Amino acid sequence: MAGAAVERKVIRVLLVEDEEIHRVLARALLKAVGGVVLDEAGNGAEAVRRVREAGAYDLILTDRQMPVMDGHEATRQIRDLGVTTPIVGLSSDCLDSDIDAFIKAGADDFTPKPLSKEKLNRILAKYNIA
Repeated sequence: MAGAAVERKVIRVLLVEDEEIHRVLARALLKAVGGVVLDEAGNGAEAVRRVREAGAYDLILTDRQMPVMDGHEATRQIRDLGVTTPIVGLSSDCLDSDIDAFIKAGADDFTPKPLSKEKLNRILAKYNIA
C-alpha cells in the first residue's frame, strides 16, 4: 500500500558495562539501529536489580569484568530469575576458557570487544530482534 507508514518494533536493550568509552560506542551503534530503548547498568548487581524492576528486555549485552559483580555472576542471577532474554557476553578476553565461562553462566552468545556495527547487526539478526 503506497504511502502507508511502516510500524517499527521498539527494542528494549540492557547494556551492562562499567567503561564509559564502551558505553558511548554501544549507545551510538544502538541509536543508529533506531527504535531502541536503552537502559544501562554500570555493574552486574545493578543489572540484576534493573531486570527485577524493569521486567522484560529484548536483549542484554554484558561486559565480563566489572566492579561489585562481574558479568558471569550477573548472567547466572538473571537466569535464576527465570529470564529467557538473549544475553550476549562482551569482553576483550577472548580465550576459549573466557567464552566457555560466559556460556556456562547462561549467556546465549559471546562477542569480542569492541562492539561494531557488523557485530551488533549479527546479534540482532541471530535473535530476530530487528
